[in-house]
Amino acid sequence: MTSLPPQGVAGQPGAADHPGTDPKGNAPAADDLPADGLPATGPPPAELSPADLPPPVARAAPHVSRPGLRLVAVPLAVTLGLLAVAALGTGLVGRFGAAESPEARAFTSLLEFDLWSALVGASIALYAAVAYAMSYAVHRRWRQPIDRPAPRAVAVLVAGAVVLLGAVFGILRFFTPPGSVPVPLDGLAWRIPLLLVLGMLAAAPGAVGLWDVQVRLLRLSRRLPTEPDVLAPVGALRELHRGWRDAVRFLTGGSLIISTAVVDAGALRNALLAYGVPEKTFPASSVLLYGAFFSVMFALVFLPVVVLWRSVAGRLVEATVRIPEADELTEDWVERRARLVAFLRLDVSLPKVLAPAFGILAPLATGVVSLFLPGGAR
Repeated sequence: MTSLPPQGVAGQPGAADHPGTDPKGNAPAADDLPADGLPATGPPPAELSPADLPPPVARAAPHVSRPGLRLVAVPLAVTLGLLAVAALGTGLVGRFGAAESPEARAFTSLLEFDLWSALVGASIALYAAVAYAMSYAVHRRWRQPIDRPAPRAVAVLVAGAVVLLGAVFGILRFFTPPGSVPVPLDGLAWRIPLLLVLGMLAAAPGAVGLWDVQVRLLRLSRRLPTEPDVLAPVGALRELHRGWRDAVRFLTGGSLIISTAVVDAGALRNALLAYGVPEKTFPASSVLLYGAFFSVMFALVFLPVVVLWRSVAGRLVEATVRIPEADELTEDWVERRARLVAFLRLDVSLPKVLAPAFGILAPLATGVVSLFLPGGAR
């Protein structure tokens, strides 16, 4: 026979099973309760830390730990670092040795010039932030050894980025040679090219990342089956989703760089107009065409990626939910296919899909189109 648990009053379990009762099983009086109205059950538990928990529990319960000094200091250091880069850019590109001649001193004394030099510094800080973000995205893509391209492939990607930057720089220098816009600023021969080179270097990781996405899509396209009874490879949908997410991230970074360059050009034009330069020397259409040129060059890198992505996504849908015969269509098949098409955004037009990233360049695109409409140049 098994022994029964100790019984209290009226057959209830003993006080040992109810730590909030006295030895007779009675509840404590209201005056004896603590301020929170709950009976005291012993000393309060010690504060937990991840070291006191098993590894799975520690990973699943991050709220038991407090952020350390490093986690608090890193965001603050990043912000202060970007402010320092902005100040350095303002002083180096905008003001260092810029007012040695009388014309330059008169130009640099304008409020519009102060605004332009401040925007130049902010642009350089933005270039640094975007370059780091896109470089980190490329690093994440190459984190696993199986995803990392061969050293020769990396060299080809980097060489392609260098050739692209050189082509952009050469085209701009050909159509806008030094002295085409009379800017009364000493050292102009190296200031504008330096700012241009910094912007292109910031966009280079994005170009490398887009090309890497395209290479991975081509590799996935070769793995997709063409036979009717062969299933799609495992992880194909996940790889497609990751490729699209990274491509839009690289597009957003490039859009930020282009829009910043257009703002800088517009601020320089306002400063020149305030100085007295005739408007026909630096028309507003020049600023719009300047940004349109960068948009076209970046689109030449991005559009092949997105066209290939949608093609591979369509092939994945056909391989996963194949079209049956007419008499075999069921509601379940229609629902499965519609769900996969909606997840891959194949039922949405391309402009709507790219709206979050291309929205940054929407005013620029509208202004460029207006130049070619009747009366748009007036």
